[in-house]
Amino acid sequence: MSFHYPAEWENQKATWLAFPHNSQNWSGARRERISRFYYELIGILSRFQPVKALVQESWKLPESEARAFQGARFAPEFIPIPTDDIWIRDYGPVFTYDDDKETVAEFKFNAWGAKFPPWEKDNKVPSRIAELTKFPLKSVPFIFEGGAIEVNGDGLGITTLNCLTGNHRNPIAALPEMTAAIREVFGLKDLLVLPAGLHGDHTDGHIDNVARFVAKDRIVMASDDKQDSPNFQILSRNKALLDAWLRKYYENKAHIDLLPLPPQKKLGKETLPASYMNFIYANGALLYPCYSAERDAVAQHYFSVLYPNREIIGIDCSTVIEEGGSLHCLSKQEN
Repeated sequence: MSFHYPAEWENQKATWLAFPHNSQNWSGARRERISRFYYELIGILSRFQPVKALVQESWKLPESEARAFQGARFAPEFIPIPTDDIWIRDYGPVFTYDDDKETVAEFKFNAWGAKFPPWEKDNKVPSRIAELTKFPLKSVPFIFEGGAIEVNGDGLGITTLNCLTGNHRNPIAALPEMTAAIREVFGLKDLLVLPAGLHGDHTDGHIDNVARFVAKDRIVMASDDKQDSPNFQILSRNKALLDAWLRKYYENKAHIDLLPLPPQKKLGKETLPASYMNFIYANGALLYPCYSAERDAVAQHYFSVLYPNREIIGIDCSTVIEEGGSLHCLSKQEN
């Protein structure tokens, strides 16, 4: 048994989403805004590849949207599988390959260390999708989320320590066994465990807000040049660790890019961990989160230069970030 998990920039079969429905998070005007956001996102993605959105049994596609999607290059598919929340990156299936056989891997999910109940329906999503697709199911007996891992398709992966052993997660004594399981599922020869993620990130510091591979030997990471910022020391330390680690494998071809964080806004007492690292790929495109900030243009320029053959699309994520996530958090690619 030898697993391989493709890099996200490789060809994709589909993007999976979970349509918002939880009235505890989305009600009134916010419900209308998040629904419009999802219809816009589905419309954009369906220009490039299939979209598969999980919906509640009672959900109906509005006629206006149904007419709009009729002209899509790839007609979106709405699949009745119950969920608790929208963050399918974290609880959804890991589409990996056992040799050449596509397989669904599942970890245990408890809403980021039992912070945001309920999560029972979300925890069953991978097995439901495995049943639907007829893919083999591999269950891993550890708590871990999809947003906590970043891989380059060449045997390297990155995560953060608190996402492994934080409160109500996995015992520290299980760390060697857990990291071995992660390396197996994602086909890794090495897994770098960074000490921390972004300040205020209630996921305990997911890597997809901190650093992302953009090529097997190139990483882009968030930066903060304000020395009084709580993220300054975190990100400076992470950069030093990432640089030394990447050079160990790719020597002078290794490269670390920096992209400044957008302003970190607050909702009440909570920090909203906005980051341009939460971008996603589609076939022929890259979608990145915008936050109505001057630095949105910096992100647009960076991605346009990096990927001249992809369409670079900024999407306003000012509504979805109010619940602590963005494009990568709410989607799952199937390669």
